[in-house]
Amino acid sequence: MESDSIYQNFECRNIKNTSGPQTLNHRQDEGKDEKGRGSRCLVLMTVCLGLICVLLLVIIIFITAERESLFKSYKNTVEEFNQTINRLQDNYTDLTQKKLELETRVTSLRFFFISSELNWSESRKYCRDRGADLVIINTEEKQKFISSIVKESVWIGLSDIETEGRMMWVDNSPLNQEFWFKDQPDDYNGNEDCVELIPTQDAGNNWNDLPCSHKRKGICEKN
Repeated sequence: MESDSIYQNFECRNIKNTSGPQTLNHRQDEGKDEKGRGSRCLVLMTVCLGLICVLLLVIIIFITAERESLFKSYKNTVEEFNQTINRLQDNYTDLTQKKLELETRVTSLRFFFISSELNWSESRKYCRDRGADLVIINTEEKQKFISSIVKESVWIGLSDIETEGRMMWVDNSPLNQEFWFKDQPDDYNGNEDCVELIPTQDAGNNWNDLPCSHKRKGICEKN
């Protein structure tokens, strides 16, 4: 009995002795596996982060290039738009100038000068013989235009021959707008019944009354 007990104890010790080193080796292998898996995960995460960084860099480069392209396109569009506006403004200015020149030419065709000096009645007859009459100035624009084309004193179609003190145009219309010199008309010596236009720097006020018998050139206007 004692030998059996000793044998059993010996087997138990052998079992304990053999199981101890095997458990330690197993734990060491598991540790190595865990470290390996951790290293692989770290490498994988690093690769993923690198790919993400590369992808973000590509996106940033693309967006930057796209913004620069859009900015250049916008800048070019603005420049082209401004150039178009400038061309249109130049064309408008040219057309306006040509329009004014054409209007001046057309207007000028309605007027012609009497080259010789005549009295007021003779000047009117000269105009009427040619299908016109002494000029009537009833607007500020017309006053400025006539003043701009005359170079010396001329008769205009205004007088108070019919009724003393009541100025009338040759078409019997009343005087509504007046462009007299200062202190005119003065009817000096009670004998100044006809009106002349004297070119001056002040195109707005250059009428003067004087005797109808005086000799002046005249300006005629076609109806």
